Amino acid sequence: MGGLIPIGGGADAEIKDKLHAAFNDTNIVIVRGIVANENLFDQQHHLHRVAYRLGAYPIRTYTGDSAQAKGKWFYFLKTILKTPAVNSIKAVLSYAMTHSSVARVVFDARLGSDPNADHYIYAPAGATVNSNPMSLADVALLVDTSKTLSVALICPWSLPMTTAPVPNQQGDIDNGEKPPAKIFTPNVLAPPVLDKKTRKPKTPKTKGKKKGKRK
Repeated sequence: MGGLIPIGGGADAEIKDKLHAAFNDTNIVIVRGIVANENLFDQQHHLHRVAYRLGAYPIRTYTGDSAQAKGKWFYFLKTILKTPAVNSIKAVLSYAMTHSSVARVVFDARLGSDPNADHYIYAPAGATVNSNPMSLADVALLVDTSKTLSVALICPWSLPMTTAPVPNQQGDIDNGEKPPAKIFTPNVLAPPVLDKKTRKPKTPKTKGKKKGKRK
């Protein structure tokens, strides 16, 4: 995601999984509750900070990547992604927060054909723009009959081996930000670990009190 490349695997897949979880049928209700109190997607909020608060960033280390995937993702959101794409993402997610026609949001990254182009959000057929949809009518075209809103980021090239620090509560706070600082964490959004035998989610073992020896 975000042109980390290879699209579909590695950190790209991890970021998409986290985003899907943050905006799935259950968690989107939580995000809507937060947005009712604090508009995460207005001009005062920055995507790198929002991604941090939503837990939508990679935490794994990937072989052959000399830069941290997490740092590269924050650098992309903070520095590389241009204003038109940022505003489109905010418009799309704002739509998802306020329209009952949306039950979930899914995300994808696709390799574009022009290596010199900026990253942009795909505009579907019938939209009034060629990229970065903003209007309610254009964003509505991204919603299918199953109430799934699909966001596709078109990526012209791989991200550089440049990182940005993880946002924190002291030095990187958006104007008007309200608690909770962290809405989700990557671990909360991660799929459950399955038991190898039953293929069902593992239940944490509880340590009981050791019985004293009888005299």
